[in-house]
Order: sequence, then C-alpha cells, then structure tokens
Amino acid sequence: MAERYKISVVMPAYNAGRFIGKAIDTILNQTYRNIELLIMDDASKDDTVKIVQSFKDSRIRLFYNEKNLGYLKTCNKLFDLAAGEFITFQDADDYSDLRRLEIQMNEFEKERDLMVCGTNLTAVHEDGTLMFCSHYFCDQKTIAENMLDGHFAMIPNSFLFKREILSTIGKYNEYWDRIGAEDYYWAWLIIEKYKLINIHLPLYFYRYHPHGVTGDWSDNPRKLHTLKVLNYLLKERIQSGTDSLEKGDLRKLHDLVREWQAPYNEDASLFYRELARRDFYRGYKKRALTLMMKAITNNPVKPVNYKDFLYYLRAKPG
Repeated sequence: MAERYKISVVMPAYNAGRFIGKAIDTILNQTYRNIELLIMDDASKDDTVKIVQSFKDSRIRLFYNEKNLGYLKTCNKLFDLAAGEFITFQDADDYSDLRRLEIQMNEFEKERDLMVCGTNLTAVHEDGTLMFCSHYFCDQKTIAENMLDGHFAMIPNSFLFKREILSTIGKYNEYWDRIGAEDYYWAWLIIEKYKLINIHLPLYFYRYHPHGVTGDWSDNPRKLHTLKVLNYLLKERIQSGTDSLEKGDLRKLHDLVREWQAPYNEDASLFYRELARRDFYRGYKKRALTLMMKAITNNPVKPVNYKDFLYYLRAKPG
C-alpha cells in the first residue's frame, strides 16, 4: 500500500525507562514509514525522558505533563495533538512486530468501509520471554457477542483507526480514569456504528508485569468492579441504545457499586487476598506474599489469610 497516509502513534509514558527504548525502536523501524510518534511523559520520576531524548528522529514529538494525569487523560491529550489521517497506540512498556502497521494499513486498502483494525497479541513476561499468543475472533459480530458474555476478545492497544472516530465517537470517557476499561467501552461505541475487525496475526507484544497499568490494582479498590460496571453499561446499551454514563445519570450504577463493594468493607483483608490470588497464579509469587501480609495486617483474626499465605509460600506459582 502506498504510504500516502500518515499514522499518528500515541505513547503515554510514566516511569517506563526499563522498556520504552524497545517500544520506540519498534515503531521507528516499522516497514510502514509515514508515521509520527507522539510521546507524552506523565511526570515520570525515572530516566524515561532521557531515553526518549536519546533518539534522534524527526518523527518523534515529545510532550510533558507537569503533574501525573494517568493513562486515560494523557491519551486524550495525545489524541488532540495527532496530525495523522490514522491513529494507533503503542504503550511504553509494550512493543510491536515491525510489519504491524503495514499489515494493518493493507486491510484498509482491501475494505474501504473499514474504520478500525486490531491484531492478535503476543503476551510476554516482564523480561520479554514468551507467555502465549492470543487467538481472538476476527469478525465484528463474534467480537460483540463475546464482549457481552464478558470475554473481551480483542486488544484495543493494537487498534489502528481512522481519525474520523474521534470526531464522532469522541475520546475516552473520564469516568474510567485510573480504573481501566476505557478502551473496551470506547471500542463498543465504535462497534455500534462502524466496521471493526481483528486480524489473526499476533503483531502486538503485550508485556505482563505487576507494576503495569493493568497489573497493579493495589492503589485503587475501584478496579475490582471495573468489568462489572462495563458489562452493566453494555447491557444497558443493548436494551435501550444508551447507558447511564452517556445519560449522565449514575445513581443506579453507584448503588450497584456500593453493593459490590459491601463484602470488601466488611472484611478489610478480602481486597488484598483476591489480589494475591490473582498475582500468584500469574506467576508473581513474591508480590502475592507481600499482598497476603497486607491481608493479615488488615484482618489478623481471619484464618483464611494465614492459610493462603502458607499455601503461596510453599507452592509453585503458575
């Protein structure tokens, strides 16, 4: 496909010094060359900015947040700065197959009405070793059906989309700020109006590590209920064509969240116990043990806290 269209690649970056070099390198060396890489440092405290500045490529545009705004708000700022006819993502701790953008752009050449093209993913550990490759469904109907069943069969990080999406669908809704799922809610709004596909190739490399945006929930208990909220809103849209968030009436949703939160209020250790279980079975034994110590501290009379701690101490994760 001729490179007549520019692709804007948006990359929010916060304390990404360990990984951002590879993220940048795999964008600058794409086989599709007509790009701009928009990086916004979100008030990092490490050497993120220094590493970005070490790249001498005119296609990089570096911006700064004076204070930490979080992933969602930083993405929205980058959307406003994007000049390309097409826009995509590259998280600062992930990376891409060097053919990714060329292959995705070829799909738009084949299907003129296509608005969004995602890919499958290659999941890697923190050190870059292979975990698995996804086999997400490729057609829009099956993607939508699986979302309603709670199976989010796509990786929005990999989306390449026409900038028209921002004019009609808009940017990320700030309700999701610092709790995640803003991209899946946004993707559903797109599915309602436009053609969206996944391609079967796993061209986006997603790095699982405990301190990433999706890996660390310990800073915000609201994250526990994110997927329940998303599922509730999607079903509202199926039933009525709109939802509580779009209408600006969150009273019922807030009541539901309080109901979901009640068991965690009754047992202050439950939050940490659930996080520990999740992290242990993802292979993060040390972090699981640290979380179980927090569970014990928050509820020292709960026998299951000691039972789980001893199990994680003796067993092998995974």
